[in-house]
Amino acid sequence: MPPPSSPSPSPSAVVTPGNINLKTTFTNIVILIPIVVASMAVPVLMHNRDTTSAIIRDVVAFATPRCAVIANGMFAGALVFVSMVDIPAVLPHLRRSQRILWWTTGRNFMVPLGIGSIMSSTTAALTYEQNATRAAWILAAGETLFVLLWTCFVMVRGAIIPLLDLRDAKDSAHGEMLERDLEVLVRRFEAAHNVRVFVQLAAFATIVAVALSPDMR
Repeated sequence: MPPPSSPSPSPSAVVTPGNINLKTTFTNIVILIPIVVASMAVPVLMHNRDTTSAIIRDVVAFATPRCAVIANGMFAGALVFVSMVDIPAVLPHLRRSQRILWWTTGRNFMVPLGIGSIMSSTTAALTYEQNATRAAWILAAGETLFVLLWTCFVMVRGAIIPLLDLRDAKDSAHGEMLERDLEVLVRRFEAAHNVRVFVQLAAFATIVAVALSPDMR
């Protein structure tokens, strides 16, 4: 008599990237819409200084740089979390389907947050008249842009796609090969990831230094 087959999980019980599209899309909208609106409004308000209410100008000048600090801090913190938690404790133990879900959810959170950091830093630069202060904000935006481009063109092709394509082993021999391959790919991911952690922490340090300057007090 053949052994009884285990019941297959119902479609609603299977967690796939498609199941979280609505949630992640809503999160992206919540993150991006205020930043996009502010990025469009601030140049207009600051350019038309004579016709813009002084109260509105003061609110914009106060809120925009601080929003940029928060966005960049969240982005840097998320990257540090990957270094301290995902790489040593999570990623090496994930099966292929879990790695796909890990990358999808991380990408859907980090991309809008990174874009928001760039836009908010660039917008904050427009609220200042001093060239040195503007240059610091633009430098921070450029560093965050580098992080996104580094992820897209270096990490995705060199480490992330190979990690996602690494199949789960079905026997002990393949299991040993899988462990070695997975370890190599995780180390490659870690080395590339450390670059973007360093750059984004530098961006965050730059805008914190600007935020603590007398011009923002």
